Amino acid sequence: MSEEPAYVYQLQNGKKLTAPEFVIYFEQKVFKTIRKFNLFELDDKLVIALSGGKDSITALYLTHKFLSKKNLQHNIKALLIDEGIDGYRPATIKFAEQFTKNLGVELHIESYKNNYGKTLDSSVNLLKEKGKNISPCNICGTFRRNALNVGARKLEATKVVTGHNIDDESQNILLNIFKNNFKILARLGPFNGVVENELFVPRVKPLYLCTEKEVRLYTILKGFDVGYDECPYSRGSFRDELSEIVNKLEDEHKGVKNSIINFFLEIQDSLKEKYIEDGSDSINYCTKCGEPSQRIVCNTCSMKDLVNNEN
Repeated sequence: MSEEPAYVYQLQNGKKLTAPEFVIYFEQKVFKTIRKFNLFELDDKLVIALSGGKDSITALYLTHKFLSKKNLQHNIKALLIDEGIDGYRPATIKFAEQFTKNLGVELHIESYKNNYGKTLDSSVNLLKEKGKNISPCNICGTFRRNALNVGARKLEATKVVTGHNIDDESQNILLNIFKNNFKILARLGPFNGVVENELFVPRVKPLYLCTEKEVRLYTILKGFDVGYDECPYSRGSFRDELSEIVNKLEDEHKGVKNSIINFFLEIQDSLKEKYIEDGSDSINYCTKCGEPSQRIVCNTCSMKDLVNNEN
């Protein structure tokens, strides 16, 4: 009597998959997403936003595999942003360095310390001492967006590839709805950005339709020795609370995350038409750094001044 195969995953339609079947299913899902949303062009110079975590490592590996079929893997570079988080970032940097070396991909590192004067740890401690009620995620998000965009431009990238999965995106959608940030909401999606401008590098998300659980399982089955620790500053944040709520809803009502994404994709064009302007005439530029900004001084420079005691 033959033994029943060892299943590792069950699809929403009830079909069970063995480990080899899941790997094929997952990779095909990512490649289909790339094709469906036309994320890559043959002449694109891609920079992978690499954190060393499971999502970005998977995005790098599968982007490399996808382009290797067309012999275009040389068009990939990786960019890691070192925020300066003790006990967390050093290990991910070490892993990212080894992973990119094995894959034959150039790794470039930009740091908050060099770019903005202080590490994230130092910035958080300073603002606490000054009695400033600014969340670490707000500080980090402001610097990270700038560091990725400027760093990608230095590497002459036409697109930045991020590891955002369906969990991240469903949270982003709800987060911006709850905060009434419809202009930011309009910029989300598998191929997202702001108004067209040569100083903005568009971002694409090949894992857009993959769940966090799927990504984690894929890395385990592929034997990627990646750490699964989350950023210590994310605990207790609004996003962290929202993540718990959405995960609970997904456990009790399968398909909730997909429904959120599908709803967004249905209204995305209308949001862009209403909230995103065409052309670059309306873009202002920061008087300090020259980067595109809706303000006289951009958020990055304002935050940089704040953490360096210049405000």
